[in-house]
Amino acid sequence: MPRELRKILLLMTLLAPGLAFAQATPVVRLQNLAHAVSSLDKTLPFYRDALGLPVNGTGDPLARQPQKLDEANSNFTNTKGMSFRAATFRIPNAEFGFELTEFTGGERHAAVPNIQDIGAAMLTLRVRDLAGTLAKAMAHGASMVSTGGEPQNNEIIIRDPDGFLVSLVQPAKIPDDAAGNIVGASISIAVGDTAKSAEFLKSAIGFEAGPSSPSGSNPAVRKLIGLGDAKWRITHGHIPGTTADFALIEYQDVPRKAFSLGAEDPGSPAFTMVVRDINAALEQWVKAGGTVASAGGKPVIRANGSGNVFVRDVNGFTWELIQRPTQ
Repeated sequence: MPRELRKILLLMTLLAPGLAFAQATPVVRLQNLAHAVSSLDKTLPFYRDALGLPVNGTGDPLARQPQKLDEANSNFTNTKGMSFRAATFRIPNAEFGFELTEFTGGERHAAVPNIQDIGAAMLTLRVRDLAGTLAKAMAHGASMVSTGGEPQNNEIIIRDPDGFLVSLVQPAKIPDDAAGNIVGASISIAVGDTAKSAEFLKSAIGFEAGPSSPSGSNPAVRKLIGLGDAKWRITHGHIPGTTADFALIEYQDVPRKAFSLGAEDPGSPAFTMVVRDINAALEQWVKAGGTVASAGGKPVIRANGSGNVFVRDVNGFTWELIQRPTQ
C-alpha cells in the first residue's frame, strides 16, 4: 500500500470517532436559558437595570401587550389558549442568552425550588464589581440564599423576584477583551443522579461531559449555597455548539424533591436549543429516555418550516427544541 494512502487511512481512523459524534449530534447551539415570571413588569427591570443585561431588539418589551396564543403555539406550549409576552437579553461575553416569559389569561401555579431540588437551575454571572452588582440586585427585589448574606470566595447566590437562582461571581482575573460589568456566564442544574443524567444528555443531544468530581463538602461552599449539611458532586461539560460551562450538580445528604412545572407557571425554567431537524432530534430525545411536554406529543411545524416542541429530560427539566425556517 502506498505510504500516502496509509497516511490518509490512518487520519480517517483517528478522525472517525469525532465524525461519528458530530453526525449523532442534533444540536446546532444552545440559544437561551429561560424562566417564566409572575410579572414581566416586575422581573425585567431586575435583569436590565440591576444586573445590567442588555435587552435584545428595539423598543421596550414592557410596552407590548400580551398576545393570545394561536392554536399552534397553544399546543406547542401546552397552555390552552393563554396570552403571552416575553423579553430576551444578551449576556455579554457569553455564548447563550437569557429569556423571561409571561403567560396570562389562565391558571398558573408559582413555585420556588430549593437549590438542591432535582430540576432547579441557576444562572451564574461573572461580574467586574460584585459589591455594586449585589447592592443593585437587592434594591430591585432580590432575596438572599447564601448564609449570612456574605460572599464566599468572591461569590454569592441570590434569587430574582420570582425566586429563580442567580449566582454572582467576581473572577480573580478579568478577561482582557471583556467590556462592561458582566464578563461571562455559565449554567448549572441540580440532578437526581449524575451518571444517569450525563448518559441521557450524551445520548439525546451529544452532551460532552468531563469527569465527575468525588462527593465532597466544605464550610465555605455550604455557606454559599445556604445548606448547613450537604455533600455534592459536580460534573462539568458543554452542549454541542457552545463551549459555555454547563454543570450537573448532584446534592447528597439533604432532603430533595422533584421540581417540574408547566411552561406557564412562574418559576418554571427551560433551556432553548436550535436543532437541525426537529423530528429527528425529538426521536433521538425520546429514544434516550426523555418525554414530550407539548400537547399531542409532537412538534408544531409551520408553513415556513420552522418548528418547536417542549420536551423533558430524565430529571423532569423542560427543554425547547427549535427548528429554524427553511424558506
